Amino acid sequence: MGEPVLVGDVGGTNVRFALAERRGGKVEISDFSKLSGDSFETFAAALRRYLQDTGLEPKHACFAMAGPVRDGEVMLTNRDWHVSARHLCEVFGFDDIKIINDFTAMARSVPEHSGDYFEEILPGKEIPELPVIVAGPGTGFGVASLFPLGDDAWQVLTGEGGHIAYAPRDTLEFDIASVLMRTQGYVSNELVASGMGLEFVHRAFCEVFGRNLEDISPEEMRHRADEGDEMFDQLIAMRAKAVMGAVGDLALANGALGGVVLAGGVTERIVDYLRRPESVARFRERGPMSGYLANCPVRLMHDPEAPLIGAAAYYAQETLK
Repeated sequence: MGEPVLVGDVGGTNVRFALAERRGGKVEISDFSKLSGDSFETFAAALRRYLQDTGLEPKHACFAMAGPVRDGEVMLTNRDWHVSARHLCEVFGFDDIKIINDFTAMARSVPEHSGDYFEEILPGKEIPELPVIVAGPGTGFGVASLFPLGDDAWQVLTGEGGHIAYAPRDTLEFDIASVLMRTQGYVSNELVASGMGLEFVHRAFCEVFGRNLEDISPEEMRHRADEGDEMFDQLIAMRAKAVMGAVGDLALANGALGGVVLAGGVTERIVDYLRRPESVARFRERGPMSGYLANCPVRLMHDPEAPLIGAAAYYAQETLK
């Protein structure tokens, strides 16, 4: 990475910007700013605000966007923003802009972090030459596969893995999934586990438990669960099992014995539920192939700047090709 690169992490809730530069082999972030997406009609308006506030005039940028990217364009999955790299270059005078999926950036950040940034969820031993799954719920549910290429180079493959169909595996989950099918149609892992689906899951639980629907925050749901409220305890447990089941499916399908790295704000708030025996079972119990994931480690990455670091590392690797 030569001159500094403007990087952005654009999710369903917030927009984060920073200037990135590699020093001594490490990506360093400066001029960080977090803006609320609801405050802007377009991504360009948020970018303009950041550039005006900082006075920066970067010529190169890499923006990580929460949505499927094609030919330098993206329509965000959980926000009505269409973003085009070509249009941004014309409007702001950039020489080059790369737009990538937000979990491409999240995954590419993993090899840039030391072990201090990871919390063990399930012990195991990764096989370094095999793929790593990087996934987890925030506003949506991001998924990426990270492949080592050697010489500190990495390839990231992303799709829309969070929208794989949810697979209920006990009576309560079948009951909740039935309500969600009736009210929402298609039931994905993102619907069950992420922030965007919590309202619908809460409604379904209230129906199944015969309780009145309350206007209640995720923090209050967690407080109620901690105080012994069975419904909210089971609601959080179902989301945790959905996460562990989903990443287990992905690891199984991709031969990802390089391990699983969890990320996303929802994941961080339910760590203790992810470690419950029933959640561990969702990851490891695979019938005749249960032994396949028996030694596959699962770790949680803690770094709110990870997608910014990953965007910078991705940009540097791509421009050196």
